[in-house]
Amino acid sequence: MNINPFFALALLFFGINTSSFGQTKEIMIKDHNNSDPLIGVNIVHQNTGYTTDIDGKFLLLLTDLPIELVITYVGYNTIKVTYKKETDIPTTIYMYELSTTLDAVTVTGSKYEQNINRTTVSLDIIKSDLLRSINAVGSSGVLNKIPGVQILDGQANIRGGSGYSYGAGSRVMLLIDDVPALQPDAGFPNWNDIPIENLSQIEVLKGAASTLYGSAALNGIINFRSSYAKSTPETRLSAATTVYLSPADVSKKWWGDTLRYESNFTFVHKQKFGKWDLIASGLYNKLEGFNQFTNESRGRGNINVRYRYSDALSFKLGAMINSGKSNSFFLWKDFESGAMQAFPGTVSDRTSTRIYIDPTITYTDQYKNTHKWMARSIIINNANNTNQSNSSINQYVEYQWQRNFENLNLTMTSGLVGSWNKTDSEILGDTTFYGQNHAAYLQMDKKLGDKLTIAGGLRYEYIKQISPEVFQGYTIPGGEVTDDKLIGRLSANYQTSKYSSVRASFGQGYRYPTLTERFVTTKFAEIFSIFANPALQRETGWSSEIAYKQGFSLAGFKGFVDVAGFISEYKNMVEFTFLGLPDFGFQPLNIGDTRISGIETAITGQFNIGKVPVNILGGYTYIHPIYKNFDTSPQIQSSISESKDGINILKYRSKHQFKMDVEAKIWKLKWGISCQYASHFVNIDRAFEEPFYILNLTIEQPDVFGIARFRDKNNKGYTLWDTRLSYEYKKVTITGLLNNVFNEEYSLRPALLEAPRNIALRIDLKLN
Repeated sequence: MNINPFFALALLFFGINTSSFGQTKEIMIKDHNNSDPLIGVNIVHQNTGYTTDIDGKFLLLLTDLPIELVITYVGYNTIKVTYKKETDIPTTIYMYELSTTLDAVTVTGSKYEQNINRTTVSLDIIKSDLLRSINAVGSSGVLNKIPGVQILDGQANIRGGSGYSYGAGSRVMLLIDDVPALQPDAGFPNWNDIPIENLSQIEVLKGAASTLYGSAALNGIINFRSSYAKSTPETRLSAATTVYLSPADVSKKWWGDTLRYESNFTFVHKQKFGKWDLIASGLYNKLEGFNQFTNESRGRGNINVRYRYSDALSFKLGAMINSGKSNSFFLWKDFESGAMQAFPGTVSDRTSTRIYIDPTITYTDQYKNTHKWMARSIIINNANNTNQSNSSINQYVEYQWQRNFENLNLTMTSGLVGSWNKTDSEILGDTTFYGQNHAAYLQMDKKLGDKLTIAGGLRYEYIKQISPEVFQGYTIPGGEVTDDKLIGRLSANYQTSKYSSVRASFGQGYRYPTLTERFVTTKFAEIFSIFANPALQRETGWSSEIAYKQGFSLAGFKGFVDVAGFISEYKNMVEFTFLGLPDFGFQPLNIGDTRISGIETAITGQFNIGKVPVNILGGYTYIHPIYKNFDTSPQIQSSISESKDGINILKYRSKHQFKMDVEAKIWKLKWGISCQYASHFVNIDRAFEEPFYILNLTIEQPDVFGIARFRDKNNKGYTLWDTRLSYEYKKVTITGLLNNVFNEEYSLRPALLEAPRNIALRIDLKLN
């Protein structure tokens, strides 16, 4: 029989491919708890690597037995398994999610996911469960539970790096899903933009991080990371009401028999539709505050859609709108019975609308290079009855390239950044201003053996601000200023055991003043003015740290104890400083050089008392913040409240902070108790205590606002105790909270009291 050679060749080819296909097996990898398929799991067999697709599947090439697989996925226990026979290989492999603090994963420190024990910098993580437990209406409340972090009138302060800056010029970068979210013209965080109802965790990096995240990361990073949809749809609803009780000094209670309260409602829905992910969430909040004329009504809606075109390519689009009305006052009426009432003329009424649009594209090419394009457009419109209205359009774009060179144990990350903003503001002389920021960065993380990790990076930053050529008599050549800076960082982590490590870091910081700091011109109640300073110069600095993290997984305790010694220095630090005659107000000035040194201890983890599991989070922070040029600067000496005693301490800093949160679970009950202590601000602006003394005027009562008398009476700092109890029944959780248990009277910034004792009731409902 004659056989056509082409037919024979085709049969041979078909036979070879049939044989080849017969030597593969399809395996699916799922989450053990909910059977969700896991996308992007890494599997290694000998020298061959696999990755699961959008259905959680991969094709295993069957070679000589036995077959050894190493399966890794961020946030899950690593699996190492050997199959001696082909029939032993399952069609489905289940992975267990890491559940202890020892295995927490972070992305903020190096822009890629790694175990917290491997990080080369100080980094704290707060999980979303704590947000619900403490009924956090805004994310700033939960941040106060992190050692070394203090939120002062909306401004974040990490280890004393910032004081009270009147709503402008943050030294802490705020991120939402790794993308900057500070208002560029003022450098101010808006905590109400954070979708707290849909967070997976909050990551706080302490120390200079400008190399990775640019200007405004001089003092650290706060990164809010959203959760994602899983195969099983999830819908959560919550409703809560907080009622403010009478202050300790009942003469300060101005509201009679009426109710001062705050109520909020949130929802979140997460669901997958094939290759599509959908997340929708929202919040409505109503506040009738304990301070007079401190009310708010606002709503926020978020939507995120993600489409996985293939294993290598995905698209994401997010949008947020936050709109509301609010009012507040700048100074109290007096420090006694009028402490919760407004000084005449200091009330401000505001309406605001903020819109975010966030597109992201992620692509991994055939050479395992990951390319990521991230953007954020922020549209802001604030109307104010005190000639402080403003509107701005802000655009941020970043291209990031990353590759893990497995044979070199090296992860390399680089990127290009561009941001632009246009601002129209009454407080900026009712003029239009423009700003630009461009940067390029390179970060490398190298593992040397199994124990040592070294990280290093460089960033080049370029700033341009465009303004009128003449502003209030000050000439700006060409109407623009430019500035640039090359900065670097170097850090290391040596793992002494599986859960213990020593780390050391040095990082440079850089921050150019915001448009608001350079051009702000406004008044508070015809009393204090804030004057522009177009000649304001950049801040630079550095921070270093050496620390030891000891992990424990014995005697029922799983967690970390961390001890860190740190020092930061700032050159040309910007502070709002009171001016003498003929002016009566504040102006942002480069006051000189400063140093902040200190030590911090922290503990986080879980342990058992008998059969009762207990979670613990807390620590103690000590700082020594000083002006390096205190003895040679009469301006500094005259501007601080304790200058007459020659006490050299930076304004608005607590030298001692202690925080602890403990929560135990018994049956279906959870009981939590927390404590926060912050020592007295030794120094504030002297103008608040003795405005007429500064003006060389002699009057009978120089402490016109009563701030000095209040501080003399309350000079031991403050201690807050909160407690909570929750009951979980099927899909419903009911939580009762008692905050400020002992009704402590305290003030964080001058002439504004914080909340008295209050009670809250919260209900969480999980529909599926």
